[in-house]
Amino acid sequence: MDKNTAVRNLGIGLAVIGIILLVGYAFYNILTMESNLILKLSLAAIILGIIIALLSLIKERIGTNDTEIERKY
Repeated sequence: MDKNTAVRNLGIGLAVIGIILLVGYAFYNILTMESNLILKLSLAAIILGIIIALLSLIKERIGTNDTEIERKY
């Protein structure tokens, strides 16, 4: 692994951690504020649905291999 790849991976990792912390903080604030229970449950369902969909897409992308056949001449 060269230096550029390590720095890029570090940057992506920090961005992902920041997004996770921000979503977690927003999720916590939504659940602790005084509002209608239906509002809380619907927002929680939307956030969890987005997270599940993203994790499913990431898992699918990691699991697929390049199926292109190399031509040998």
